Amino acid sequence: MFWLCTYLGHAKISDTYWYLTGAPELMAVVGEKFDRFAQGGGAS
Repeated sequence: MFWLCTYLGHAKISDTYWYLTGAPELMAVVGEKFDRFAQGGGAS
């Protein structure tokens, strides 16, 4: 969660947590992009 918070540019983890509860479909997309980023493939 910490790395995702940092990746999204949020100062507080609670700001990132909103995405988990407020928009689960968006979180799935963000998770896939973050996986590619973490593996060195870029964010787009």
